[in-house]
Amino acid sequence: MMIHLRNTILFLFLLCCSATYSQAFYNIMDYGAVSDTTRLSTSAIQKAIDDCSAHGGGVVWVPAGDYLIGTIQLKSFVNLHLDAGATIYASRRSEDFSNFIRNIGAADNAEAEMLIGAVDARDISITGQGILHCRAERVGYRREPKTVVTDSITAREIVNAGQYGVDYQNKFRKVPPYPGAINFTGCTNVQIRGIQIIESSFWSVHLQWCDRVYVDGIYIMSDPHNGVNADGLDIDGCSNVMVSNCRIDTGDDALCLKTTRQNGRTQPCQYITISNCILTSSSAALKIGTESHDDFEHITVSNCVINQANRGLNIIVRDGGTVRNVVFSNLTINTVRKETFWWGNGDPIWFTIQKRGDIPFAGNIENITLSNIIAHGQSGIRMEGFSNRMKNIRLRDIQLFMEPENAVDKRSRNGFLFYGVDELSLVDCFVKWNKEKPEKEWERAYFFQNVNDLSLVRVRGDKAPGSSYDAFGYEGCENVIIEK
Repeated sequence: MMIHLRNTILFLFLLCCSATYSQAFYNIMDYGAVSDTTRLSTSAIQKAIDDCSAHGGGVVWVPAGDYLIGTIQLKSFVNLHLDAGATIYASRRSEDFSNFIRNIGAADNAEAEMLIGAVDARDISITGQGILHCRAERVGYRREPKTVVTDSITAREIVNAGQYGVDYQNKFRKVPPYPGAINFTGCTNVQIRGIQIIESSFWSVHLQWCDRVYVDGIYIMSDPHNGVNADGLDIDGCSNVMVSNCRIDTGDDALCLKTTRQNGRTQPCQYITISNCILTSSSAALKIGTESHDDFEHITVSNCVINQANRGLNIIVRDGGTVRNVVFSNLTINTVRKETFWWGNGDPIWFTIQKRGDIPFAGNIENITLSNIIAHGQSGIRMEGFSNRMKNIRLRDIQLFMEPENAVDKRSRNGFLFYGVDELSLVDCFVKWNKEKPEKEWERAYFFQNVNDLSLVRVRGDKAPGSSYDAFGYEGCENVIIEK
């Protein structure tokens, strides 16, 4: 009697909360799901979803309890609602997962499975206060030393680590199966709200080639020590995306925009807003790239906090795409050095263009504005156009506080470093060094190399403590205007 009463109350509540919910209501327990982590409920949940979609859509309700599943496929017009107290656990048996979608990423991730997937569906959502727990397992290993190539994204760090005698070979790998929590491909009108996503083996939420995406109020966590490939939220070739009010704390990249290529197909990432989020990562907190086979444009990031990340804001262009018309504003950033095998130098901001492989064109970074940013970093702010020149980069009211590194292999040298940039403007920026715990490797507050059309207005910074370098350095620059 109490169970039927609770179902009735929740049904009425869902109807009243939002007009988007259908009158159809499907309880997974009625289809044979059991709150028992020793018995699979995959078929029961899939039957509820299939029935809901076949009858025009509605709410598939996961009541409080612990459920074990392999892959389930979300279908059009279905809202999968996880009640408070509901946890869906991923099976640890590979045979319980299907591969009707493949996660896309580096070659070593080609076998990644998924927990909840959808292909070419419309009007789908996952909501509630429940948990998706992917139960990732990882083991440590030593990778074979590799010859450092000149265009490697981490070549400088590897060489530098060797000079300090640091062992760079320890790393972690995933133990099969490798489920990510959510993978939606080619879907329209996607909503993910309120849920928690814990310990994915692969990208926690991968949204690829979707249109009209709304992600709000979710929490994503993966182990900061060994969570390799366990990105938080990956927006991949999507359009018309709003991400807000999220807390993402991951080993690998926290929030990443990508344009991957699959079977010759790629799509641009465009018309995207990210706001009111708190991000932490042992790699990059917020990144555009590195997979950059198509363009990224019309993107804003505002009112966010980046805390205890190895890298803060990143744009890494490698595969021929262009990043343009992007605004970063009203941010606080705190970066620290993480374990050596993680990419990152404790740099609050790093933009780079570095061609990957034998392609004719690396891509571009142009029309980028950064404003109202306070950054505390164990390295500086770097913008480096190695394979192509960046263009029209504007920095306004950027405060950089240089902090000592908590690592043996010191990497930090300069506060702001710019290389290969055209039309660079800095207004009301300053660098402040930690004079109580200075690093002897620190050099300049600002270093401009191969920069054309440079404008500095009320830009301040002193020499680094104990440094023999001037506060401002210029090499190969043309058309420099300085206003006090």
